[in-house]
Amino acid sequence: MASENGQWYWNAAQNPFSPNTPAQWTAYSTEDNAKIEQSLKNKDTKAELANHHIFFKERMQVHKSDFQKQRPVKRDPPPPK
Repeated sequence: MASENGQWYWNAAQNPFSPNTPAQWTAYSTEDNAKIEQSLKNKDTKAELANHHIFFKERMQVHKSDFQKQRPVKRDPPPPK
């Protein structure tokens, strides 16, 4: 990972929104991470992956064919403001 880039993660927990379920942060692949970083640098509102959109403001991964399938995402380090 280059120093100017961050690593993106999605919460793979069975119930990612439950306060009683520990987060299981899973790194995106190198290819997907690069797509997400490029969209962030372009100041896009979202990144487009094969099956998901990553919405930056909401910090959410949403499945393209089922909006109900959502998971939190994070970046390490957090994106600059």
